[in-house]
Amino acid sequence: MHRSKILLLLMTLITLLIMSACSESATQENELDAEGTDAVNQETAIEESGDEIVLRLGHGTATNSLYHAGSEKFKELVEEQSDGQIRVELFPDGQLGHDNDLTEGMNLGTIEMGMIGVEPLTTLEPKLKAVNLPFLFTDRETTYSVLDGEMGQEMVESLPSNHGVRVLGFFENGFRHISNSKGEIHTPEDLKGLAIRTPESAVSLAIFRALGANPTPMSFGELYTGLEQGTVDGQENPAALIYTAKLFEVQDYVSLTGHMYSPMVLAISERKWSSLSTEIQEIIQQAADQAKDYERKLSAEQEADYIEKLKEEGVTVTEPDLDAFIEATKSVHEEFDPEYGAEFYQRLLEATR
Repeated sequence: MHRSKILLLLMTLITLLIMSACSESATQENELDAEGTDAVNQETAIEESGDEIVLRLGHGTATNSLYHAGSEKFKELVEEQSDGQIRVELFPDGQLGHDNDLTEGMNLGTIEMGMIGVEPLTTLEPKLKAVNLPFLFTDRETTYSVLDGEMGQEMVESLPSNHGVRVLGFFENGFRHISNSKGEIHTPEDLKGLAIRTPESAVSLAIFRALGANPTPMSFGELYTGLEQGTVDGQENPAALIYTAKLFEVQDYVSLTGHMYSPMVLAISERKWSSLSTEIQEIIQQAADQAKDYERKLSAEQEADYIEKLKEEGVTVTEPDLDAFIEATKSVHEEFDPEYGAEFYQRLLEATR
């Protein structure tokens, strides 16, 4: 009898010890879960507390360019609409690097935002190459309708998850024209043998090969020096950029070919974007949409003015018959068909006609 009581007491004690250990383990797990949740929500909690969010936005052009005008408007709007919770720091003139550097920085999360040309993104998403096809877009209204619609979204939807860059909107660089230091360009024959700087874009290279020129890829940051030293004879850019980059100092002739519509994009690092609350994301997107509309209007209004300013600087401006240029570059459309797909290309053609 005495022995039975002792055994019962021992069993009770063991049971109590086991229950205590389980309770302690569960408590520790709950504490770890809470710590993990706190870590995940830390940045959101900071946003909700009203602490300042700083976004560094870089671009590779001068402070009198459309790139900067669009960036400044975005800064103004997002700071106003967030009541100062978001602060945008602008870095023009390639201070954070040029388009390729900014794209890589956003992918890595070392740079928050960039206003960049679409060319670096064409190596990441083939459908974006279609934007640069020669003479595809011929008027602004149709262009905006396509880029702001389902097809524009389709061109960039893979970038955040696959390449760490989120496009907030297609801004406007403009219709591209050819400048050079050798002579007037009226037909593709006049381009024969000329070394023409292009962006590092497969489509741009193909266009100028088809026109008989010697296309030379070069970053925008090297362009002025390349023209000044005679490394290249000419280049192609919208009139606004030819003027604001002071290329008229090293180029005597501009031919208004309008051979390609050139958008630029306001983009944000997906790493940064995903760390922001839904409310902050909505403020940023709304400001981007409004800044895009402002910058596009500014671009359209200023285009004729910049052409006149180039003439005032002594540049000879010509308007060639475009039929020969269109015919010479038809093969470029077919060349890139396999990359973005025939079905996508046909839908794009229908949308632009």
